[in-house]
Amino acid sequence: MRNVLARLLVISGCAATLAQAGPIIVQATTDIWLAGQPGGTVTGYFGTDTGAANSPVQVGVAGGEILTFSASGSTSVDDICYAGPDGGCYTDQSSFSPAPAGGVYPNDFYNGPADALVGVFLNDGVPMPPNNGSNVPTGFVTGLDYQAGGGANQGLPSYSPALNQIFFIGDGLTGTGSGSVQDFIVPTGATSLYLAVADSVGGSTGNLGSLDVTVNGASPEPASFLLLGAGLAVAGLLRRRAVRR
Repeated sequence: MRNVLARLLVISGCAATLAQAGPIIVQATTDIWLAGQPGGTVTGYFGTDTGAANSPVQVGVAGGEILTFSASGSTSVDDICYAGPDGGCYTDQSSFSPAPAGGVYPNDFYNGPADALVGVFLNDGVPMPPNNGSNVPTGFVTGLDYQAGGGANQGLPSYSPALNQIFFIGDGLTGTGSGSVQDFIVPTGATSLYLAVADSVGGSTGNLGSLDVTVNGASPEPASFLLLGAGLAVAGLLRRRAVRR
């Protein structure tokens, strides 16, 4: 009975794919446009960013999870202005490259500051080339503005990004260094979260600094609770049979 119960508890624990990941070091040289792309893929305004040298950091996730973030550190795109995970040196990150390498959609779907911590949720497949907004993917929200000093979306209490859509994470709080912790809901079908530091016009190669990031997962998904309940019921039945014997 103990062996059965122990195995069920292990299985139910695995259903909650992410408890805590961190601290993760996200270098300033990471390029969000290389999320999910194979080694050797080239992007950036000058063609200087390549996978895997500039690939973002990958974290395993599952659809329906609620993530929270804690980030600290500072980065710079030019060794002149340094900023924390909320960014703020320059506001033109979304147009740093004429086209991203993969299916993470620019411009109409994201506008945010350089040096900010950003992310994108992907599934197991390699992202398709972007359509530059001619066909809006399911779940995408247009016009998201995370710019420093005027980004109304920076301080929202929760976010529900779509697959392949870049989103602002920052320091994980509603304010810069203050406020309440923000929730990020993993979209259905997502298997990976990619983390990077937003660049400005040019490319991420040569950027300086890094961010320390902790990713916290929410409680196990409903399926794991059901599995755990079933396990406890089976354990109880086995115990009753043992007592009768």
